[in-house]
Amino acid sequence: MANSTSYLYLRVISILKNNFLGIFISAIPSSIRFGYILEKGINSLFYCWVREVTPQGERFRLEDPTKYWIISWNETEYTQFKQAKYIKPKGLVTVSLRSRAVFKYGVFQLYAKLPKWKDGPMLWFGFETEDLFGGGVIHFMLHNDKLYAFSGTWGIKVLRMTLPGLPEDYHLERHTYTIYVHKTVALWFIDECLRGIAILASGGKPIVVHEGYPYSLGITPLKPSTTLGVLLDIDGGPTDREWIWEDLHPWQVRVLEGDPTPSLLLKLHRLGTNELFQGKVEEKELISHPIPALGVKTTLLFKADKAGRLAIQTYTLNETWEELDNLKVQEDKLVSYTIEEDVPLLRISYEPQTIPATVNISEVYIC
Repeated sequence: MANSTSYLYLRVISILKNNFLGIFISAIPSSIRFGYILEKGINSLFYCWVREVTPQGERFRLEDPTKYWIISWNETEYTQFKQAKYIKPKGLVTVSLRSRAVFKYGVFQLYAKLPKWKDGPMLWFGFETEDLFGGGVIHFMLHNDKLYAFSGTWGIKVLRMTLPGLPEDYHLERHTYTIYVHKTVALWFIDECLRGIAILASGGKPIVVHEGYPYSLGITPLKPSTTLGVLLDIDGGPTDREWIWEDLHPWQVRVLEGDPTPSLLLKLHRLGTNELFQGKVEEKELISHPIPALGVKTTLLFKADKAGRLAIQTYTLNETWEELDNLKVQEDKLVSYTIEEDVPLLRISYEPQTIPATVNISEVYIC
């Protein structure tokens, strides 16, 4: 009888606990939007912790986010608010804002000026599964006029890539910084231009395949979770002064749940340049910049005015490019080819029979 009573008691407690947890979770919205913060306040969507210097060393402390993210709803002009700043006061090593909600296959977008700090703190913004890299990261980091993409998990094995295309006036004008997280790939955009690609898969070590134009790309060593929280961090730098990120308001942050499969329409670029693969070809072999291929279907369209050979190449973990397939190109005839192999990255090579030649169409549809 005692055992039955104990079981019933534990069962009731379990049901109540699960129902309470369900109510709590359902109360957290599945997006971060200006309107919700206008109604409910910053605390409804974000919590805050700080890392501070004490006589005994550093320590973490939970804090009120409104002490550090100071905003008003009064405008100087449309969407320019009288108060919109994020502060790391003197004596603090880190101020971290974290979303209470998590987002599966998330879309993060920030439309803002970024501070131009010389040897100052690092600015982290994007997704992080748990605090301090514990569960995985897919985010931006700005430091000393350079913008980076980070992805992976367990800190020391995180993929880090320098992103091209940071606008020269990033500290004077608002620009848009976007991350799309899918099942096997993460994408970083600056002002709607693709600037970073990470293949999300567990391997042995981070591999940076390329850094620079048209976009950097690499392979993560350990795949992070695709259920992600949001972070906005001011971290490190001298602690003997205050650091202020001006022009940061909830109106400028949008976060939504995403889709497991990317939907990308890309014109191919020449390897390692901002030039399109189209146009006049004066070399014996023209090689494209790589594109993601893991877990997706890729359809290639290609057309040139001279016959030739088109090779499909794949990237290997030996950090080499190997030929996967090849096609005959006929003069002025469109080639359509769908690649469905699960390989990390692909690129194409075109060898015209005679030069000069002209490539008229060179694009891929990734889905």
